[in-house]
Amino acid sequence: MATIKKFTDLEVWQLANELEKKIFEQLSSGTLSRDYALKDQINKSAGSIPDNIAEGFGRAGRLEFIQFLSIARASASELQSQIIRCVNRNHFSKEIFEELNELADKTGKKIGALIKYLNTSEKTGTKFQNRVSTNEKRETNNRETRNETIHTDAAAKPLGAYPHARRVGNLLFLSGIGSRSAKDNSIPGLEQDAEGNIVKYDIEAECHQCFANVKAVLEASGSSWDKIVDVTVFLTHMKKDFPVYNKIYGEYFTDVQACRTTVEVKSLPTPIAIELKVVATID
Repeated sequence: MATIKKFTDLEVWQLANELEKKIFEQLSSGTLSRDYALKDQINKSAGSIPDNIAEGFGRAGRLEFIQFLSIARASASELQSQIIRCVNRNHFSKEIFEELNELADKTGKKIGALIKYLNTSEKTGTKFQNRVSTNEKRETNNRETRNETIHTDAAAKPLGAYPHARRVGNLLFLSGIGSRSAKDNSIPGLEQDAEGNIVKYDIEAECHQCFANVKAVLEASGSSWDKIVDVTVFLTHMKKDFPVYNKIYGEYFTDVQACRTTVEVKSLPTPIAIELKVVATID
């Protein structure tokens, strides 16, 4: 890899910046400009990608850089979900969708390639030259024993004393992952009254966000979507929401063919309508 002196030299940042500019063009015109909630979510996701790449680069440590790149990649996945929602709401034409979705996908893959490079590189950054950090030693020991817990800023903070995921051998067990946003803890499409009662929710938006969150945790753990082997899905309104959820599930899992169990629960710890419990393999 060529010597990089500033974050703007990074090809991945340049790509993310191009994506953000194209997204902004769409935010300022057309019907999307009046869909204020979705517009705000897209603006945050699009800006999060280049900003986290830049901040990670400025931290000067390899492990910290990887952490911020993971957040940027999660934001790219979240943005793709939001682009799909724009199509569902007739904000984007097929041509605009294909252009933005392809660019967001390319950006996410480019970030993933950089993470892979940094994970295999012996370079530790200016903050860690001539020494091995405690975190690196811990990570090395965990890889040797193949038993570790994973926490990531790419997903909403757990509500209790548990990790986002735990690796045991070549299996990765995810804690329950819902539809809360990692950036602001918001739930897409949710409206509540002054007492906190649910006035309105959007199961379609929550499904896309939930799946994006699962993907983010998988990638932060070193696994991927195609390595999912078992899924347990919790719905709070089975009869009403199952048809929509099942359709969207098919869009994401057709080529994965993971085992699935779907159950109805009276409620979940936060006012979300869907939560996934996932098991995946990991190299």
